[in-house]
Amino acid sequence: MRAVFGFFSMLALGLMIAAIIVVGATDATNSTIRLPASGVYLDYASVVIGLGMGLVIAILGQISWSELPRRAAQWVISHGRKLRLLAWAGLFVAVLLYF
Repeated sequence: MRAVFGFFSMLALGLMIAAIIVVGATDATNSTIRLPASGVYLDYASVVIGLGMGLVIAILGQISWSELPRRAAQWVISHGRKLRLLAWAGLFVAVLLYF
């Protein structure tokens, strides 16, 4: 749960920074945004998607990928009996559905 709160707090921080950028680009006298005349504006949906992707990439960067196969094999070995029973159950359900 702590990771989820951290994710959303970083997302909120990014949105606040994006809002500060937009407010900083706004002219105080007539409330117009001082951006190029081509109609460029800050799209908040794109900001949220970009921030989310950046956070996901940062989280994926913290995973020890070289250790992952060993840990997966260790998990399969330790849960071998349950996995074998699930395989038999899946086989029996497949036979029932096939016939």
